Amino acid sequence: MTALTLPQLSISMEDATVSRWLVADGDSVSAGQSIVEVETDKATIEIEAPVDGLLRIVAAEGAIVAVEGVLAELEPLAAGSTAADAGANGVALPAEHAPTPAASPVTAVPGVGAGVQPGRTGQIASPAARRLAREQGVDLTALHGTGPGGRIVARDIVGAPAAPAGALAGSDRVREAVVRNITASWQQIPHVHIGGELVADGLVQARAASASSEAGVTLTDLLIVALARALAEVPELNGLRRADGSVQRSDAVHLSLAVATPGGVLAPVLRDAGSRTLLDVAQERRRLVEAARLGTVDGRDLAGGTCTLSNLGAHPVDFFAPVVSGPQVAMVATGRVAERVVAENGLIGVRPRLWVNVAIDHRAADGEAGGRLLAALERQLATLPGGLA
Repeated sequence: MTALTLPQLSISMEDATVSRWLVADGDSVSAGQSIVEVETDKATIEIEAPVDGLLRIVAAEGAIVAVEGVLAELEPLAAGSTAADAGANGVALPAEHAPTPAASPVTAVPGVGAGVQPGRTGQIASPAARRLAREQGVDLTALHGTGPGGRIVARDIVGAPAAPAGALAGSDRVREAVVRNITASWQQIPHVHIGGELVADGLVQARAASASSEAGVTLTDLLIVALARALAEVPELNGLRRADGSVQRSDAVHLSLAVATPGGVLAPVLRDAGSRTLLDVAQERRRLVEAARLGTVDGRDLAGGTCTLSNLGAHPVDFFAPVVSGPQVAMVATGRVAERVVAENGLIGVRPRLWVNVAIDHRAADGEAGGRLLAALERQLATLPGGLA
């Protein structure tokens, strides 16, 4: 018997609600098949079967399961059979007697069920739609779903009018989770902040060089590229602090990006940021930001970050002090690019400058590492690609 447990899919994740079983109790499943949707404090995720087997559901829809808690168990299939050979009642049949697959509705099991959960008001709504409705103050009873069987899906919520004040109740789990995580990080992590105003001529020039393309490259994309390359030079700030106090460095830079959403800040992860082209970074950054703001981000996109970038350059912000999101050991905050009056070689001039502040878990590294990261970042900003390479 193989247990299907709830993985920890984000730094702040403590538990999740079983939203919907995609297969029925007793059905046969294949390794890698999506079999259950769970709703965390930040996203709705599909979890896959780890092995072939017969599904025995442990946690019913609506159950709240702690991280590493058991969702279901998978019984091994009969010798010589595969998941595709198993009958609808969960009994494995010899290959020559296996039924021909046919499309049929999923039958709900009493107390478990594999159908879509109704929303709080009785409307049939997907977990992502229910979460968006809470975040945007939309009354599900006023909507007509465009999904299968009239199901309300995320696209039905986007642009829908907000309900009158007081029509909806309930707390925002995303914001609550963010607040819990920030509070715990600030209380438990000894912070050291290292900041400086960096030369940003190369950043401005690279942005101008890529502005004519249809790729939609932003200053954030260029900062991602530069920071990922800088972190490769200061690997002690690219990793996670283990429970025993040691730091697990990462060979690849998986950069968490702080994204403001209606329910609070999410931090989807742009993986292997240091090995991507600028075009690739721009495309993946757009995908992650859009999914985070629509509430459709996959939970797997929220896990595995090795450092975080929070860029408030779109606002009149020069400086802010970030809070390290443990178990990461560093977070980088950037403000706007602004023209400054500077003295250089005895002359006065106007040059673009960017304030960058690095927050470090002092248990993992000293402020000197932050200074080296700022120096490396300034070098990388000066040599950013002039195109989409």
